[in-house]
Amino acid sequence: MKKSLIKNSFKSIIKTRRRFISILVMAFLGVGFYSGLVATGPDMLDTLNRYMNDNKVFDIDVVSTLGLKDEDIKSIEKIPEIENVYGIQTKDSICSLDKKESIVKVIEYNENINVPSVVYGRLPEKDNECLLDSNYTILDEDFKNYIGKTIILQNEDKNEDDNPDFKVKELKIVGIANSPLYISSERGNTSLGSGNIGFFIYTKDIIDINYYSEIGIRVKNAKNYVTNSEKYTELIDNANEKIEEIKSQREMARYNELKDKANEKVDSAQKEFDEKKQSTYQELEDAKTKLDAAKEEISSSERKINASEKKIKTEENKLEKQFKEAQNEINNAENKIKEKETELKNGEEKLQKSKKEAEDGIKKIDEGLNTVKENLEQLRTQKNQLQNIGGDTTQIDLNITILEGKQTSLETQKQEIQSNLQNAEDKITIGKNEIAKAKDEINKQKSSLESGKKTAYSKLNSGKKEISEGREKLQKAKDELNQKETEYEDGKKEAEKQLNEAQNKINEARDEINKIEKAKWYITKRADNGGYSNIFDAIKTMTNISKIFPMVFYLVAVLISLTSMTRMIEEERIEIGTLKSLGYNNWQIISKYILYASLACLIGGAIGMSVGFYLLPNIVWILYSLIYTVPVFYVSYRLDIGLMGLIIAVICIVGATIYVAIKELKQMPAVLMRPKPPKNGKRVLLERVTFIWKKLTFSKKVTIRNIFRYKKRAIMTIVGIAGCTGLMLTGFGIKDSVADIPDSQFGKIFTYDQTITLANTNGLDELEKYLSESQNIKSYCKLEATTGNIKNNNLNYDVTVFVPEDGESFKKSCNLIDIDTKEIVNLPENGIIITDKIAEILSIKKGDEITFASSDNIEYTFKVNAIVENYVSHYVYMSKAFYEKNIKSYSTNMLFINTKDISEDERNKMLEDILKIDGVASSTVVTSLVKAISDMLKTMNYVVVILVVSSAMLAFVVLYNLANINIGERTREIATLKVLGFFDKEVDNYINKENIIFTIIGVLLGMIFGAFLTTAIVQSVEIDKLRFIKNIKPISYIYSAIITCIFSFIVNSIIHFVLKKIDMIESLKSVE
Repeated sequence: MKKSLIKNSFKSIIKTRRRFISILVMAFLGVGFYSGLVATGPDMLDTLNRYMNDNKVFDIDVVSTLGLKDEDIKSIEKIPEIENVYGIQTKDSICSLDKKESIVKVIEYNENINVPSVVYGRLPEKDNECLLDSNYTILDEDFKNYIGKTIILQNEDKNEDDNPDFKVKELKIVGIANSPLYISSERGNTSLGSGNIGFFIYTKDIIDINYYSEIGIRVKNAKNYVTNSEKYTELIDNANEKIEEIKSQREMARYNELKDKANEKVDSAQKEFDEKKQSTYQELEDAKTKLDAAKEEISSSERKINASEKKIKTEENKLEKQFKEAQNEINNAENKIKEKETELKNGEEKLQKSKKEAEDGIKKIDEGLNTVKENLEQLRTQKNQLQNIGGDTTQIDLNITILEGKQTSLETQKQEIQSNLQNAEDKITIGKNEIAKAKDEINKQKSSLESGKKTAYSKLNSGKKEISEGREKLQKAKDELNQKETEYEDGKKEAEKQLNEAQNKINEARDEINKIEKAKWYITKRADNGGYSNIFDAIKTMTNISKIFPMVFYLVAVLISLTSMTRMIEEERIEIGTLKSLGYNNWQIISKYILYASLACLIGGAIGMSVGFYLLPNIVWILYSLIYTVPVFYVSYRLDIGLMGLIIAVICIVGATIYVAIKELKQMPAVLMRPKPPKNGKRVLLERVTFIWKKLTFSKKVTIRNIFRYKKRAIMTIVGIAGCTGLMLTGFGIKDSVADIPDSQFGKIFTYDQTITLANTNGLDELEKYLSESQNIKSYCKLEATTGNIKNNNLNYDVTVFVPEDGESFKKSCNLIDIDTKEIVNLPENGIIITDKIAEILSIKKGDEITFASSDNIEYTFKVNAIVENYVSHYVYMSKAFYEKNIKSYSTNMLFINTKDISEDERNKMLEDILKIDGVASSTVVTSLVKAISDMLKTMNYVVVILVVSSAMLAFVVLYNLANINIGERTREIATLKVLGFFDKEVDNYINKENIIFTIIGVLLGMIFGAFLTTAIVQSVEIDKLRFIKNIKPISYIYSAIITCIFSFIVNSIIHFVLKKIDMIESLKSVE
């Protein structure tokens, strides 16, 4: 290329700098948008990969339903593909912080795996120190306000003081940290409290459990590849397959270990119980023997007391009788003395006469003596008997004494009578003496009797007192015996109760052991983490969008370039003709315009590349960082992407320039050296409708004629505006397509309000009773939820399988809407139902037979009876009868709950009650699921922001460039209008009317184009687990139209000042 042409090219750039800048801006936008949008995905992926590698995030994570042991770690370490294996201990707990109660996930810090990033403070150095989740401090940016505060780990049961799962209960916050495991705001579910984890903390070794909660695995060479790349995925899949191979064996080993330990403990408890039972029964038997002995002793004592009492009674009766007899005898003796005195007195007178009577008296005395002797003999015999048995002989001695006295008295009387009979006188004298003596003797007997009575009764009273005291002691002994018997019976009942309870507990423990389900390993990959998977989906979406949107930018750039370069070449046609006449060939002349367009492309593209690489990924990341926590974003200048964008821009813009130049250079130099004649005015179709045409003003008629006169410019303008409006509408359309997904999934398809996940069915009856009696529950549905895999056309996808226990109750919680008929379908007895997205991905139609792999990796061939609507994830539905017939027996592990309209406090209280029931693992409210999905879909909103803003910028550039071209083409026309006396406002209206019409037509066509473009892009950006609702809301059309019109107004306002600067004299000079 000659130097003269190069100089001429730079002069043209200076002269037409606005045109040059417009092409440069189009290249800037095209290359910048392409480079930034295409590089955003790799930059985000590189950032995530660096973050995960720097923080040593696991490549594979293993969680078991029964915990993991060192033996599991050793088994995994033996796999050649594995680099490192680390046991991880975590535990959920109720805690108190800032006088607020929450659920915290306690994670033991491990410098080798899942290392947190300290954003303020330091790592814990003591057991009573911890790192606090930065998400907890989100409302308070001053981290230092939390340093030094105390977190108290509490029991779920507030009545218990100790928390056995932790060695330390009070932890001091010494730092704030981000966890690479939790880059979104969600912290997961738990079986405690309301079921949602509030935040996490990292601690030293304070978790007091004898197993690992999970195992983190690093795969050899995986860190050398980008996460989710093909090579990385291949490495992880290979390692995962090897882990799967040992999975069943380790699951069974853990199950047997726990069962054996449990049986050992139960057997030990049974042995201890049996020994305790035997000991208890022996103690009871000994106590019974002692009670019986005490009872016999009391009975014996009672018999003795009764015998003694009877004996005293008998003795008392005898004494009374004897005393009475003795008194009678004394009385008789006194009477006899009196009689003898009378007899003696009369005997003196009748001595001779009463011999016979004396003899009778002697006879009577002999009889009395005989009686006394007999009595004495009896008394002596009794005395000997009593002495032999050790009895009391006092009374008998007294009686003997009395009888002996009586005997002596009778013998004396007899002697007196005999003496009287022999010697009456002596007898009378002797009788008198004897009477006196008898009286003395009687007095002695009376005294002796009274003394005997006193002594005898004293002894009787003493005996009675002893008996009374004995009875009191006996009664006391009886009371004590009764008390001991009661205590014995109570003790026996209590002992039997405790023994029965202990035995029942042992039996229950045996039942629990039998109910222990086999261990199940859940193996997840790094990319399965909720936050990462959402960003990976966003990266995929961004990548898909980058394949379409930049192309629209480049298309608009081609149109602008065609228009701009066509105008430039037309303006320089005389110069081109002169150059041709001077001998320059076509390509030499074309090279000038190639240089012009290339410089604009290269400068704009280079600037756009630099700005795009830095600005667009950072803007996207800043938007994403609102919901995801990754400390540092890494931007890379990817020259391959930038050069590709620049090459495309050069091809588009320079290619358009070459096309226009070649077309123009086909003409002869003589023709080119003359100005291009203006287009002839033609009648437009509207002129033929005379009744309308006549009513139009002059300016309106001119506007209509100009539109049809400059058809190419009109088409370019309309296409440019339509493209920008379509891009904006597409941005809003993508937002609309994802906005209704949560409500459609959890309002139209799933109609339940809450789910309950069961660890086992131990408390299912109690749970059903609670749900049936609760005033807040409308209905519930029991089902078995499991996993599976569908294979078809060499593709396979994991699915969630729902098997309801009862089809009718399932209808209250889930609507199975046929994708074709839109009718509710029932669960088939033979065959399965699948959701539409998985059917589309695997090219499955209704009636097809597919390969289904159960959670046990057993493959079956099932017929697809129906395909139903679904918007989130992939599902397979089976009837209970079909499931049990073809796969395995049914077991409830999940419930769908439909609640009434209740307050948040009532719902939280219900959640707490449900989580306390045995066997309940977790409970999730639909609102939390909707929030999680909404958070995931927010990433699409951020993409929409980028698209709308970029489209708006493009709209402004297009409108401004086309307006400038329009004015440049019509400078003489505008100058003529000014010479004719048009005011500035009238000139503005003259030009702006055309722009307004072009804007209206472009907006309308753009809406049609945007609708089709939205459908195409939605189909391309859909992720595997989401079904976008292809829907553009009316307000989105309005927003797109308004934004375009606003920019049109802004451009028209700028054009006003351009029109004012047109020099009428200079513009009307002859060009020839």
